[in-house]
Amino acid sequence: MKIIVIVSLLLVAAPARAQSLAPSLALLAGSGADLVTTLHALHTVPGATEGNPMLSHGGDAGLVAVKLGTTAALVFAVHRLMPTHPVLARCLGYGGGLALMGVAARNARLK
Repeated sequence: MKIIVIVSLLLVAAPARAQSLAPSLALLAGSGADLVTTLHALHTVPGATEGNPMLSHGGDAGLVAVKLGTTAALVFAVHRLMPTHPVLARCLGYGGGLALMGVAARNARLK
């Protein structure tokens, strides 16, 4: 938790150009954490299955492909929205990143 606070403070204090990248980075971090913890749980927790029907087909390769595709689309949307709708872009990036971090934290607690 301390690392999240430190990174958040650094992003707030960053120059304007870096701040425009911060929502995309939050989204990428959340998606990456979700992917890693999901794959770990699927391979180590007996009986674990992917709860999202869009990601449950195609094994690991299918999960990774769909996850990368959806994350890339969201990062692209954040990037395109930033010049004209910065509040919406930040809500999408930070909100999505936080939601995915929550999913990753839940995945990490599975035993």
